[in-house]
Parts: sequence; structure tokens; C-alpha cells
Amino acid sequence: MPTLLGLEIWQIHDLILNQIEDDGTVWSVTEREGWAGTTGSTLALQKKPRQHGDWRGRGYAAGRHVSVSGKVRVNDPALMQEKADWLNDAVRVDGCRLSVTEVGVERWADVAREDMVVFTRVSSGLAEWSFQVASEDWRKFAGSLTDSTALPSTFGGLIIGGGADGSTATAFTPEQFSSMANRQGYTTNTSGTSGSMELYNADGSRSDAASLAVVADATDAFTIPFTIDAVTVTGQVSLVNPGNETGPVRLRIDGPCRGPVVTHVSSGAQLVFSSSLVLGVGEWIDVDMEARTVLANGQATRAPWITSRGWSGFTPGENTWAFTAAAFDADARLTVVATPSWK
Repeated sequence: MPTLLGLEIWQIHDLILNQIEDDGTVWSVTEREGWAGTTGSTLALQKKPRQHGDWRGRGYAAGRHVSVSGKVRVNDPALMQEKADWLNDAVRVDGCRLSVTEVGVERWADVAREDMVVFTRVSSGLAEWSFQVASEDWRKFAGSLTDSTALPSTFGGLIIGGGADGSTATAFTPEQFSSMANRQGYTTNTSGTSGSMELYNADGSRSDAASLAVVADATDAFTIPFTIDAVTVTGQVSLVNPGNETGPVRLRIDGPCRGPVVTHVSSGAQLVFSSSLVLGVGEWIDVDMEARTVLANGQATRAPWITSRGWSGFTPGENTWAFTAAAFDADARLTVVATPSWK
């Protein structure tokens, strides 16, 4: 197993730049620039004519440029060319990932080689290297966070007869109790006479909720001191961005679902699909909030079905997305994937 060196670990593609390899090769980073701070800005000032000061337009963050240099020391000079090949392959012109781990916290950026890789042999066992990479994105990212939810709903739930412990129970006739149970999706075996009462689900199966006894001190009436707990689905996904910059968000909506709506609660931004958009069982749509694309089953666009384009990002702090639809289906599902981001 290679040994990692230092509290700050640099990795480009699959090559760790702070390590001692099993063959004794030592990689070390000596200089780095462009990672810890922010990127540049497009801000440009224009001198005000015949008065003090300048005009200022809006500035935008520029892409990130990172330069890294270091040394590699080998025990066997015959290995030096192999190490140069590894570095040349890792710093890719068609794109690779640069990650930096500081005290166990990893952040990364997707970059591409901007200039040449320099590999200079100082002696038979020592070489100095350097490279420069660039990213069109100004942000640094951490591992994505994800969670999912079904549509909001409440199943079950019945409180009749005062407190849940029966302390202030109220008497009801069997007919009255049957009516209340029916309104909440249950049936009973009420016969209008004293005796044991039982609840049944809407499909006729015996409910595990309770068995009810008639109270003798009221004619054809009984107390019901019990509670059936409800199962509640909020229809919301909440995730926390620990960074200081808005990060990208991707959604997946799985059918069956008709006319889905996703609301970013803190900003109020709503992504609304027409009720004519119907997802069947096994169908889904992928939404990239930042790229503003909507694909059915990862292929065909569904952008024409959007009636309100309320795109949202993963803003610093807590974010909540609420999931609703034109029609309820218990198997519909929203999955949110959000990436923490830093300047």
C-alpha cells in the first residue's frame, strides 16, 4: 500500500502527487497556485467622462487556472521514464479530475491540461515536474448529496373518543362509530347491538388497529379510547449545502406520475409540467437544473411540456424541494442529487 504524505493530498486523475509508492518512489508537491483562493473576474471599469470615478458593470467569475509543481525521487533510475509517463498520462488534454484533500476533506474540479507537462531530470534518481490545468467552472465541489420522496400523503390515522389514553372518552352508538370509521377509509362489523366491535380495511381485510368493546352504562353505546397512528409522507426533500456557493442540482422523477411540480421552497421557484405529461410505470424524466434540460428516459427532450420554468440551485445552507403532481399515485417518486460547492 502506498503511504500518503502530509495533510494536503493532491491527485490528478489516478495519480496521487503526495505519496511513497510500494517501490520506494517518493512524489511530493512543492508549489501550487490557483486552488485555495477564488478565480478572477470579468469586471471592467470605464472612466466617467468629466467627473470623478468609473462606471462599473456586473462582474462574473472567470474559469479556474491551477498550476502545480513538485519532485519525484526514485531508488532505481530505470523507473524514472515510467514515472514521467504516468504524469503525462494523468494530466489529460481531454479532461480529468483534480482533487485536493485537506485534513480529510476532499474537494475537486474537472480540469484539462492548459499548457505542457514539464518533467526535468535533475539527477539519475531525482526529477522536477510541473503542469497547469484549467476548468471552465469557477467552483470547487464535494461529493454529491441525494435523497428522494414520494408524493405527499397520509395513510391511516383515527382518533375517536377523547384522549389517546381514553381519559376523556365519549360514548357513541354503533351507527355513529361506523359512520366515522367509514369517512376515514375503514368499515366495521356493527350490528346495532352491544358487543365487540372490529375495524376492517377498505378491501375487507381485518385491520390490525383495534378491537372495540361496548360500554355497559350507555344504551347501545360504547367508548373508543384509542388512536390509530397515521403514516405521513411530506413530499419534501431537504439537503444542506455546507459550501459558500450555489451548486448544481439534478432531479429524477419516476412514474407513474401526471403533471409533476417541483418547488424550491426557500426561493419559491417552481418547475411545473403540464398535466398532459404522463409518465407510466418504468418511465422517468431527468432534469438538469443548471443546464436547464429535461430528458425522458435519458433521451428525448420534454422541455415543451414545461409551463413554468422555475429553475433552482443548491444554495448555501438548507434547501428543501417539494414534490406535487396533478394526480396522486403512491408509486411516483422524486429524487434530488445536489452537489456542495465553494468559491
